[in-house]
Amino acid sequence: MKVTIKDIANATGLSLTTVSLVLNNRPCRVTSENREKILNTARQLGYQSNVAAKSLRTGKSYSLGLIVPDIRNDFYSTLAKGMEDTCQQSGWSLVLCCSNNNPQRELHYVHSLQAKSIDGICIVATSGSSGTEAFIHNRQVMIDNHIPVVQLDLTGYKEGVNAVICDHEKGGYFATDYLLSLGHRSIAFVTGPLSLEGSASRLKGCRAALANYNYPFNESLLIQGDYSYESGIKAVDTLINQSFTAVFAFNDLMAYGVYHGLNHYHLSVPDDVSVIGYDDHFFSSIITPGLTTVHQPFYEMGQKAAALLIDKTVNHDDGSVIETLDTKLVIRSSVKSLV
Repeated sequence: MKVTIKDIANATGLSLTTVSLVLNNRPCRVTSENREKILNTARQLGYQSNVAAKSLRTGKSYSLGLIVPDIRNDFYSTLAKGMEDTCQQSGWSLVLCCSNNNPQRELHYVHSLQAKSIDGICIVATSGSSGTEAFIHNRQVMIDNHIPVVQLDLTGYKEGVNAVICDHEKGGYFATDYLLSLGHRSIAFVTGPLSLEGSASRLKGCRAALANYNYPFNESLLIQGDYSYESGIKAVDTLINQSFTAVFAFNDLMAYGVYHGLNHYHLSVPDDVSVIGYDDHFFSSIITPGLTTVHQPFYEMGQKAAALLIDKTVNHDDGSVIETLDTKLVIRSSVKSLV
């Protein structure tokens, strides 16, 4: 038998009007305790709202889109989980699309989501060689069509777009400062595409940490990767004839590639070369040795992105918002002290 709003009102002892307003995510004067009581009771009883009826009444689909470059990357899957959980708690749904780092495929999904009357889109910049320009164009398409959008970095940012980001400059500084504090001076940096704000900001933090120690940046130890496992392996091939005691890879996937590349040359982590990653994927805590890395709060980013989009569509707020989350260094076993 279908559970109704009346059933939830009877179970909670609250009025039909209050329950209806909460379940439809509409503004109302209700305590946080009662709101949570209503939502928990709805979940326990298996309540399902009539989305079709609400859509006809409000002109909304009560659904959000998420377009990511590669769902195999733990960053994107955990981000999607954060968005999906927040949508589910609010009675919304999430449509996940994977662009495979292809700008044209990304644009196809933008048009496809628009055709489905999606209420808002969260998008992550592609990391391909032409990704930045295409990303800016695709985002502009959404702006021109009045689709609320949240991006997960500040690549090509301009007013009118919302963003949920991490303080990558601080993250780059933390990692480099940690290596320097342990006596490392010949540090190799394997970056992502420097056309992307997140990668450029990490590098800015690295340079700041070196400057704080009055130590010059060795440009010959700078390798631009593409955030893939394979580019971590290739970076070691490029660096192998140079002298370096540590590698800071700008994401964990490249750090895993660095592990593999160093092993190919019979070099051990951390005895021969120390390695730091960036992201704090699940596997970074279980590989051997455990990877020291900069933690990004993927799940929380997804939660905030979904909440921000829902708020923009429900309250018809055209103002842009940038939310910045902190990073932190997670110390494991992949770095050796030289002092």
